[in-house]
Amino acid sequence: MREKDGLIDPAQVRAYAADLALTGPVTVERIAVHLDTSTRTLQRQLAQQGISLRAMVVESRMQIARVLLRMTDLDVQEISVRAGYSTPSSFARAFVRWSGCSPQTFRKTEERSAQE
Repeated sequence: MREKDGLIDPAQVRAYAADLALTGPVTVERIAVHLDTSTRTLQRQLAQQGISLRAMVVESRMQIARVLLRMTDLDVQEISVRAGYSTPSSFARAFVRWSGCSPQTFRKTEERSAQE
């Protein structure tokens, strides 16, 4: 799972973080185990490449949430669970920070766009 120069490939970390977000909590420990490295090495190598693991995880969760809001009729509570958030309110706050609108507004906007 490493590039030629021995650094961890951020694209692989992103892909695995997205997979984890669909199946359970995304943790540094789970990603490190998958990559057969220590959590400290994972964080250090990503930092050397200017990448925040936390930001990567949030991005993965938000991408999943956007797809679920756009493509399913799941309620926001279920989407928050599937995206790895402990409560719907924490999910809603994170979604607003990330996208600039609430999950409900995003869904309505996407539905209008699809009808046009």
